[in-house]
Amino acid sequence: MKAYFVRKASTIDDLKGYEKESGSQFAIEEVVELEPEEFKAFSESLLDDHDFIAQRVDKMFMDTDKVWHCILVKARGTDEGILVESEGYDYARYAAYYPGTESPKDRIIRQILVIRESGETNMFDTPMVQRMAYERGYFELVTFLEEHKEKYSHFILTGEL
Repeated sequence: MKAYFVRKASTIDDLKGYEKESGSQFAIEEVVELEPEEFKAFSESLLDDHDFIAQRVDKMFMDTDKVWHCILVKARGTDEGILVESEGYDYARYAAYYPGTESPKDRIIRQILVIRESGETNMFDTPMVQRMAYERGYFELVTFLEEHKEKYSHFILTGEL
């Protein structure tokens, strides 16, 4: 797998769209899981110093074979995230969007199940499910609920998507 590292990107949106371009080999040295709200704040402020980056600067470097050794920062319960190589700094000096390895269908199913397992709402209360998905950063599920209500209801009733 390859990733396109962007120097001094401000937000996760600055990184998206590059995943289809030719990129560089990378190795994930450590996965940092943040709470969804913390990840959202991080993803909107990549140029700010972050303690979790400062604590791991020794894990991030480029080796002689031009492989980026980095950390993967993601929200708990998600597959996608941001690859960070700080070049010794306490912020995401180089970052790349990491789409994860799940298929889109598997990602939607996982997100639905996380919300269901929370027990916080009736799963047929789709506006509330959408709100909870948005709060967790499950934007694919928010869109899915908007565009495929029948498929969503079918999944809730049968477990088949």
